Amino acid sequence: MDVRTHSALTLGWRLVEATLASLGDLAGRAKGWLPGPVWARAFAELRRAEAAARRLLVILAEDLKLTVSPKQRPRGHSSAKTAKIRSKKPGFALFDPLPGLRVTHDTGTAEPVNAPFGLHATDGLAARCCALAALREDPDPAIRRMAFWLARKGCPRTCPLRPGLPPGVCGDLMESAQDVVMQCDALARQRLNRPLPP
Repeated sequence: MDVRTHSALTLGWRLVEATLASLGDLAGRAKGWLPGPVWARAFAELRRAEAAARRLLVILAEDLKLTVSPKQRPRGHSSAKTAKIRSKKPGFALFDPLPGLRVTHDTGTAEPVNAPFGLHATDGLAARCCALAALREDPDPAIRRMAFWLARKGCPRTCPLRPGLPPGVCGDLMESAQDVVMQCDALARQRLNRPLPP
Protein backbone atom coordinates (compact mmCIF):
# COMPACT_ATOMS: atom_id res chain seq x y z
CA MET A 1 0.00 0.00 0.00
CA ASP A 2 1.45 3.37 -1.02
CA VAL A 3 1.68 6.41 1.25
CA ARG A 4 -1.20 8.23 -0.45
CA THR A 5 -3.58 5.30 -0.03
CA HIS A 6 -2.54 4.75 3.59
CA SER A 7 -3.09 8.45 4.35
CA ALA A 8 -6.57 8.45 2.75
CA LEU A 9 -7.63 5.33 4.64
CA THR A 10 -6.31 6.60 7.98
CA LEU A 11 -7.79 10.09 7.70
CA GLY A 12 -11.05 8.84 6.18
CA TRP A 13 -11.82 6.30 8.90
CA ARG A 14 -10.74 8.84 11.53
CA LEU A 15 -13.28 11.30 10.09
CA VAL A 16 -16.02 8.64 10.18
CA GLU A 17 -15.24 7.81 13.81
CA ALA A 18 -15.12 11.48 14.86
CA THR A 19 -18.44 12.18 13.13
CA LEU A 20 -20.12 9.20 14.77
CA ALA A 21 -18.82 10.30 18.17
CA SER A 22 -20.02 13.90 17.79
CA LEU A 23 -23.43 12.93 16.38
CA GLY A 24 -23.85 10.29 19.08
CA ASP A 25 -23.25 12.90 21.76
CA LEU A 26 -25.64 15.29 20.02
CA ALA A 27 -28.40 12.67 19.75
CA GLY A 28 -27.90 11.74 23.42
CA ARG A 29 -28.43 15.34 24.51
CA ALA A 30 -31.30 15.95 22.09
CA LYS A 31 -33.70 13.40 23.64
CA GLY A 32 -35.30 12.69 20.28
CA TRP A 33 -35.65 16.25 18.94
CA LEU A 34 -33.36 18.89 17.43
CA PRO A 35 -33.90 22.50 16.28
CA GLY A 36 -34.10 22.79 12.48
CA PRO A 37 -30.68 24.42 11.84
CA VAL A 38 -28.89 21.99 14.18
CA TRP A 39 -30.72 19.06 12.57
CA ALA A 40 -29.68 20.23 9.07
CA ARG A 41 -26.05 20.66 10.08
CA ALA A 42 -26.00 17.22 11.71
CA PHE A 43 -27.26 15.63 8.49
CA ALA A 44 -24.66 17.59 6.50
CA GLU A 45 -21.91 16.19 8.70
CA LEU A 46 -23.39 12.71 8.38
CA ARG A 47 -23.53 12.97 4.56
CA ARG A 48 -19.88 14.00 4.54
CA ALA A 49 -18.87 10.99 6.65
CA GLU A 50 -20.99 8.65 4.50
CA ALA A 51 -19.35 10.04 1.36
CA ALA A 52 -15.89 9.43 2.81
CA ALA A 53 -16.87 5.86 3.76
CA ARG A 54 -18.16 5.08 0.25
CA ARG A 55 -14.91 6.26 -1.26
CA LEU A 56 -12.91 4.19 1.19
CA LEU A 57 -14.95 1.15 0.13
CA VAL A 58 -14.05 1.82 -3.52
CA ILE A 59 -10.37 2.09 -2.63
CA LEU A 60 -10.39 -1.12 -0.58
CA ALA A 61 -12.58 -3.04 -3.04
CA GLU A 62 -10.24 -2.34 -5.95
CA ASP A 63 -7.45 -4.15 -4.09
CA LEU A 64 -9.61 -7.10 -3.03
CA LYS A 65 -8.92 -10.37 -4.83
CA LEU A 66 -12.22 -12.08 -5.51
CA THR A 67 -12.26 -15.85 -5.14
CA VAL A 68 -15.54 -16.14 -7.05
CA SER A 69 -16.30 -14.66 -10.45
CA PRO A 70 -19.09 -12.03 -10.42
CA LYS A 71 -20.96 -14.23 -12.91
CA GLN A 72 -20.71 -17.18 -10.51
CA ARG A 73 -21.91 -15.22 -7.50
CA PRO A 74 -25.15 -16.80 -6.24
CA ARG A 75 -28.12 -14.43 -6.27
CA GLY A 76 -31.26 -14.66 -4.23
CA HIS A 77 -29.88 -17.36 -1.91
CA SER A 78 -28.74 -16.60 1.62
CA SER A 79 -28.40 -18.72 4.70
CA ALA A 80 -30.58 -18.26 7.77
CA LYS A 81 -27.51 -17.03 9.64
CA THR A 82 -26.79 -14.35 7.00
CA ALA A 83 -30.43 -13.24 6.99
CA LYS A 84 -30.39 -12.95 10.79
CA ILE A 85 -27.22 -10.83 10.75
CA ARG A 86 -28.66 -8.56 8.05
CA SER A 87 -31.88 -8.10 10.00
CA LYS A 88 -29.95 -6.85 13.03
CA LYS A 89 -27.57 -4.50 11.20
CA PRO A 90 -28.98 -1.61 9.15
CA GLY A 91 -27.75 -1.51 5.56
CA PHE A 92 -25.30 1.12 4.33
CA ALA A 93 -26.04 2.61 0.90
CA LEU A 94 -23.09 2.01 -1.43
CA PHE A 95 -24.15 4.72 -3.89
CA ASP A 96 -24.05 8.50 -3.48
CA PRO A 97 -27.49 10.11 -3.41
CA LEU A 98 -28.21 12.49 -6.27
CA PRO A 99 -28.47 16.13 -5.17
CA GLY A 100 -31.96 17.42 -4.45
CA LEU A 101 -33.52 13.98 -4.11
CA ARG A 102 -34.78 12.32 -0.96
CA VAL A 103 -32.87 9.14 -0.26
CA THR A 104 -34.48 6.18 1.46
CA HIS A 105 -32.03 3.76 3.05
CA ASP A 106 -32.61 0.15 4.03
CA THR A 107 -33.77 1.45 7.40
CA GLY A 108 -36.64 3.33 5.74
CA THR A 109 -35.44 6.76 6.86
CA ALA A 110 -35.29 9.71 4.47
CA GLU A 111 -32.75 12.50 4.66
CA PRO A 112 -34.05 16.08 4.84
CA VAL A 113 -34.02 18.31 1.77
CA ASN A 114 -34.77 21.49 3.70
CA ALA A 115 -34.73 22.08 7.42
CA PRO A 116 -37.08 24.92 8.40
CA PHE A 117 -37.07 26.26 11.92
CA GLY A 118 -38.80 24.14 14.49
CA LEU A 119 -38.08 20.85 16.20
CA HIS A 120 -37.29 17.74 14.15
CA ALA A 121 -37.18 14.11 15.23
CA THR A 122 -33.76 12.47 15.30
CA ASP A 123 -34.98 8.97 14.35
CA GLY A 124 -33.65 9.15 10.78
CA LEU A 125 -30.33 10.58 11.94
CA ALA A 126 -29.93 7.84 14.54
CA ALA A 127 -30.79 5.08 12.05
CA ARG A 128 -28.24 6.25 9.51
CA CYS A 129 -25.61 6.67 12.23
CA CYS A 130 -26.27 3.04 13.20
CA ALA A 131 -25.75 1.97 9.59
CA LEU A 132 -22.48 3.89 9.38
CA ALA A 133 -21.34 2.53 12.75
CA ALA A 134 -22.10 -1.03 11.62
CA LEU A 135 -20.04 -0.42 8.49
CA ARG A 136 -17.10 0.91 10.50
CA GLU A 137 -17.31 -2.01 12.92
CA ASP A 138 -17.30 -4.61 10.13
CA PRO A 139 -16.53 -3.14 6.67
CA ASP A 140 -15.64 -6.47 5.01
CA PRO A 141 -19.16 -7.38 3.74
CA ALA A 142 -19.59 -3.93 2.18
CA ILE A 143 -16.11 -4.10 0.65
CA ARG A 144 -17.00 -7.45 -0.95
CA ARG A 145 -20.29 -6.05 -2.26
CA MET A 146 -18.44 -3.11 -3.80
CA ALA A 147 -15.75 -5.42 -5.20
CA PHE A 148 -18.35 -7.60 -6.94
CA TRP A 149 -20.01 -4.50 -8.35
CA LEU A 150 -16.73 -3.06 -9.61
CA ALA A 151 -15.76 -6.40 -11.15
CA ARG A 152 -18.86 -6.10 -13.32
CA LYS A 153 -18.21 -2.49 -14.33
CA GLY A 154 -17.57 -3.57 -17.90
CA CYS A 155 -21.36 -3.73 -18.13
CA PRO A 156 -23.26 -0.43 -18.51
CA ARG A 157 -23.87 0.39 -14.86
CA THR A 158 -24.17 3.55 -12.81
CA CYS A 159 -21.04 4.78 -11.03
CA PRO A 160 -21.28 4.49 -7.22
CA LEU A 161 -19.94 8.05 -6.95
CA ARG A 162 -22.12 10.85 -8.24
CA PRO A 163 -20.65 13.49 -10.59
CA GLY A 164 -19.32 16.68 -9.08
CA LEU A 165 -18.44 17.32 -5.48
CA PRO A 166 -19.00 14.59 -2.89
CA PRO A 167 -22.04 14.97 -0.62
CA GLY A 168 -21.46 17.16 2.40
CA VAL A 169 -18.41 19.13 1.29
CA CYS A 170 -20.31 22.36 0.60
CA GLY A 171 -21.37 24.79 3.27
CA ASP A 172 -19.71 25.91 6.47
CA LEU A 173 -18.30 22.55 7.51
CA MET A 174 -14.72 22.33 8.73
CA GLU A 175 -12.22 22.87 5.93
CA SER A 176 -9.91 20.13 7.20
CA ALA A 177 -12.73 17.57 7.05
CA GLN A 178 -13.61 18.68 3.52
CA ASP A 179 -9.98 18.15 2.52
CA VAL A 180 -10.13 14.58 3.82
CA VAL A 181 -13.27 13.80 1.80
CA MET A 182 -11.76 15.35 -1.34
CA GLN A 183 -8.55 13.32 -0.85
CA CYS A 184 -10.59 10.12 -0.58
CA ASP A 185 -12.69 11.17 -3.58
CA ALA A 186 -9.68 11.81 -5.81
CA LEU A 187 -8.11 8.47 -4.97
CA ALA A 188 -11.38 6.55 -5.39
CA ARG A 189 -12.03 8.12 -8.82
CA GLN A 190 -8.49 7.28 -9.87
CA ARG A 191 -9.19 3.65 -8.97
CA LEU A 192 -12.51 3.69 -10.83
CA ASN A 193 -10.90 5.12 -13.96
CA ARG A 194 -8.24 2.44 -14.18
CA PRO A 195 -8.42 0.51 -17.46
CA LEU A 196 -9.98 -2.92 -17.16
CA PRO A 197 -7.53 -5.85 -17.36
CA PRO A 198 -7.56 -7.71 -20.70
